[in-house]
Amino acid sequence: MDALEHINCPICERNETEELFSKDALSVVVCKRCSLRYVNPRINRETLEDGYIETYYPPDKVERIHTDSMEWLQMTERLSELEKHRQDKGRLLDVGCGIGTFLDLAREGGWEPYGVDPSKSGITFAQEIHKLDVQCGEVFDANFPTAYFDAITLYHVLEHIPALNPLLSELRRVLKPQTGTLVIEVPNGEGLQSRLQKADWPYVHPRDHLYYFSARSLPKLLRKHGFQDVTLGKPRRVSPTVGMGFALRQAATAALVRFHLGTVIRVYAS
Repeated sequence: MDALEHINCPICERNETEELFSKDALSVVVCKRCSLRYVNPRINRETLEDGYIETYYPPDKVERIHTDSMEWLQMTERLSELEKHRQDKGRLLDVGCGIGTFLDLAREGGWEPYGVDPSKSGITFAQEIHKLDVQCGEVFDANFPTAYFDAITLYHVLEHIPALNPLLSELRRVLKPQTGTLVIEVPNGEGLQSRLQKADWPYVHPRDHLYYFSARSLPKLLRKHGFQDVTLGKPRRVSPTVGMGFALRQAATAALVRFHLGTVIRVYAS
């Protein structure tokens, strides 16, 4: 087992928890104060970050993502809802941009795209294939100007971040005040599927999914960093094929999302 580290709740900054379940010899706990679910103790930060840099996007994974029609449909759905939340476009920063699929679509739609990701192979693909202005590393390494971005997106990234508070403080700094939009999508730790399956829920892999946010806990974390206008998005189910079966699944997903019980939650903040 890798070396473990104990942490306090990143929202309350206290250690008042009870264990929910364990998996892979790691415990998922819930904060008694704010109800955030997180892994504690967890794999140490250095081990986690080394894995993202060197092995997160092996060549076969890059090719699979790039050629997967579902990947492009999901990114198109995300961009479509973002644009419904904003009257104008501008500079867009995708944190954890991976191989650049989302930024490539955004550029086609009129955005000025920027991205950061710790994966060397992911960034190389985004630079060489998509010709994007992206950087390998963390957002702190990029040293962006204050109040620079009109929108910042993090899709299935925040649950991986060991130090949440420094990251959100930096995103607050580089996002335009009042007019800027922060978008975060994460697995829903209090969704119907997660409640039923508990440790068997597919999104539970505590070696790298460090937090299991909900429609309650994520807004609390954002308000802690000065984001006041926090609203929940409505992520839609997509599919390369349509028909009655898909229509029924899409309607079921929409109903779950309406009651904050969907598989993922998406939050918009400014």
